[in-house]
Amino acid sequence: MSVPRPLSGLVALCLLVAACSGSAAGPSESASGAPSVAPASATPSPSASASPTIKPTPSPTPTPTPVPTPAAFTLDSTVWWSGYVIHVTDGTYDPLKHVLKVNATFQNTSTAQTDSSSIGNDLKVVWNGQFIPGYVSQGAVPVGATATAQIQITTPKDFVVADTVLAFGAPDEHQALVPLSGATATSEQPTTLTATGTIKMGKYASFTITKGILIPAGCYGYSDKIKFIPLKKNEVSIVLWGTASSSDPLNYAYIDQGFVVAPDKTTAASNPAISLTLGPRATIRNQGVCFDVAAPGSGSYTLTMHESRSKLSASIPIVVP
Repeated sequence: MSVPRPLSGLVALCLLVAACSGSAAGPSESASGAPSVAPASATPSPSASASPTIKPTPSPTPTPTPVPTPAAFTLDSTVWWSGYVIHVTDGTYDPLKHVLKVNATFQNTSTAQTDSSSIGNDLKVVWNGQFIPGYVSQGAVPVGATATAQIQITTPKDFVVADTVLAFGAPDEHQALVPLSGATATSEQPTTLTATGTIKMGKYASFTITKGILIPAGCYGYSDKIKFIPLKKNEVSIVLWGTASSSDPLNYAYIDQGFVVAPDKTTAASNPAISLTLGPRATIRNQGVCFDVAAPGSGSYTLTMHESRSKLSASIPIVVP
């Protein structure tokens, strides 16, 4: 017997509703009819706690290395050496360039013009047991004048100004020492002599002494232009100045020799050698004779001079305190 149509439509509608209902609330079925289980949703893992940020320890700000700058110093030291009165006044030291500069004045007490640069030949800077050569700036120093010059020295890197001494002259010579620490400077000084008298060589020629000194130095040059130079410490010089003249109305006169006999009977000839040419009735002033004798130079000497035309000599005593 056939099923009426309205029933079949109802069954179909129920199946459709059931299918839709199962799709929304119930588990779905697999193709084989077994229920399909939906995968469980992943539970979110707790977020990891943030690691603390490590801040680097700041480096200390470097302290700038101080740049060495020239240091100035002042002095007031005076010495006598080889015809110069040397007055050291001030200076600077540059530890970066290792250069020492010392300012000084130089008075020329000789009877010849000199140049300050020549002093550098006999200047040594004594430091830490070393002898460092020095340079003195160039400049003319006229007779009796005072000139300013600068002493310059290139030093070792660990040089110390306060431990330094300016040494004029060698250790075996008469030295003048100027400590840059400000300590007392030392030097030997000239001694004024009271020498007087006239040497009469024959009838016409004569030499009259006008002044004299005893000095810790040697002599170089000519009778009218004597420059004082370094001398060994076991010797000194007797220097006499005077006037040479001739009263001969017609002829020339020639004073060609001069020497002294020392207390120990040794003889010293004049250096520079005497060579005085006198015309008729001529007079020559400010002529010097210099005798290198044994130190200390004190005692009674005999000064002798000779005139070549007359072939005559004459003598007078010279007493050195």
